[in-house]
Formats: sequence, C-alpha cells, structure tokens
Amino acid sequence: MKHTAMWQEIQDQPEVAQKILDAYLPKGEYFRDLLQGKKQLVLTGIGASLYACHMARYAFLKYCSLKPQIIQSDELHYLLPSIDKDTLVIFISQSGESYETKVVGKELKERGIAFWGITNDPGSTLAENASEVMLLHSGREISSATKTNMASFLILSIIAAGYRPELKEAFLEIPDTIRSTLTLCPEALERLADALLPCMNLYLLGMGANAATAIEGALMMKEKTFIHTSGSSVSDFRHGTVEVIEEGLPAVLLASGEEYTRTALEHGEYLQNAGVAVTLVTDTPIDGCIPPEHVIPVAKSREECLSPAALLIPLQLLAERVADKKGLDVDGFRYLSKVVGDYKKGEKA
Repeated sequence: MKHTAMWQEIQDQPEVAQKILDAYLPKGEYFRDLLQGKKQLVLTGIGASLYACHMARYAFLKYCSLKPQIIQSDELHYLLPSIDKDTLVIFISQSGESYETKVVGKELKERGIAFWGITNDPGSTLAENASEVMLLHSGREISSATKTNMASFLILSIIAAGYRPELKEAFLEIPDTIRSTLTLCPEALERLADALLPCMNLYLLGMGANAATAIEGALMMKEKTFIHTSGSSVSDFRHGTVEVIEEGLPAVLLASGEEYTRTALEHGEYLQNAGVAVTLVTDTPIDGCIPPEHVIPVAKSREECLSPAALLIPLQLLAERVADKKGLDVDGFRYLSKVVGDYKKGEKA
C-alpha cells in the first residue's frame, strides 16, 4: 500500500518528539529563570501555530507563575502599547516568514524589545531576529502541520513546566505514548473514516486540555477533507451550538483521564439520545453508553496537560484517511501556502 506524505509525517512524530526533548528538556530551569524576570507573557502565532499555544496553555496555567496572553499575530499590534522590556513575546511560526510575524517582529526589534522564536527554519527572518530560538527539528513538512504543531506544543510545554522534576518522566514518555497510539487507533479510525465519507458536517468536542486539541483537529479536517468541521470544548458546545444537532450528525468527543472520560460519557449519552453519532477518543477505557466499536483508544498520558500529544494523533490520521478515501489531494492545497504572506496582485487567494 502506497502511503501519502501526510501519513508518513504523522508516523515521524515520535522521532521529532525525542529530538525536542533531547534539545530542550535539559533547559527547563534555564527557561524558568528567564520567565521569572518578566511580568507579562504573550504567546502568538497563526493557524496551527496559534492552536499549539492554546494546547500548551494548560501547562502554563498549572505549572508556571507567569500566565500567558494568547493572541493571533495579526492582532498583536493591539498589545504593542503595553509591551515593554518586562514582557516576553514568544512567536511561533513554522516557516519563520509569515507576514504577520515579520511585521510585528520588526517593530519590536526596532524598539529594543527582545522576543523568542519557535520555528522550523534556522535561516528564517524569525530565527535571525529572535533573542532565543527554539527549532522545531521537524525536517521538511509537505502536508498539513502535523509534526510542527506537535513540536511547537511540546516546546511550549517544556518552557512552562520542564523545570519540574516530578514531570520529567511524563515528558520522557511522550515519544513512546505517540508511538503506541499510532498502533492502537487505526482499526477504529478506518470505521469512522468510512462513516464520514458522505457527511458535510462534523463536530470535535474536547474536555479539559483537549478542547484546544479539538480545535486543531477541526482545522486539519477542513484543510484535507473539505468537511465543515467545528472544534470546541464540550461546555462551549452546550451553551448554544447544541441547537444544531439532528439525527445522524457525527460528533467526536476527546477526553484524557478517568474524570474527564466519565464526564465525556455523560455528554455522549445525552447526544446519542438526541440522535448524534458519537465517537469517543480516550486514553482511559471506561464502560459506558458508547459501544466499543465507537471508541478510539490512545495510549495513556501520565499528565493531563501533556495528553494532547497523544489525542491529536487520531485526528491527524482521520483527516488523512478521509481525504485519501475521498480521492482528494492529501498532500496538496488549493489555496494555502506553506508560507502565508500578504496577498499579491493576480493571485487567486
């Protein structure tokens, strides 16, 4: 069977995760000391880079004394008046050449304000201008941001909590957790992919730290399958969007840990009674209303705020499988570019 580039890039993630851990986990105390000298922390990016910030937010909230503001980089200019030398801005850009990153980064540099950059390209504008550079070590990425999103999330999580000795094992287990998940979930994913082929709408709903995982997964589903996919927390879905449910609507619930999985089952039962076709992605097997064939297992994460590294894997694979089964160009884009700049005259988009 011939695999797509996206499939291979998803499979490469355990090795990328190991490179990130080798490069940055030993610097956990160094990052903590630098953060302690700041009064404000801003995380910024666009698309998958922005969603990596949201996925890592929970590690900052739980383990870091400096709580982040997360803002997409095209809106960062609203914060510029309040950014001074007591502020740390961390830019995340796979290419390091996004239009927004270059514009705001240039202004900060002109004002003498140091910022950090997370990028896959050591020769990029972001890498050249940042005072601290964390490389994504992801190699070439042809399709959607799978390796670079995971690597960005992992670097940010290390910056937030890598200094804590009690979390060392949780970090070190991540490559094996991803590797095991790649083995555990394909059979159930094939069934879900087949069921989604005629669908026009899909909801991905996350619990806890995996609300942001659902949003990133929705981005990939839209990019690759053209299914209109919405990602949110279960709680946000219940406060309004629940009105859209109808017989046969597919929804995927994401939960890590016993408490969140039990709560997800309660929501799942309600949605099933309303006619929704519910699938559960979890690292915690619990007997409940959702049939085993509609449960996608992932490897257990020791720490809930690090679990997006595992729970995102089935969503990446699902996007690849559905697109491939629909005969779409899995590794290409109609309008997207790997470097999103400003519009040029004559371009379609």
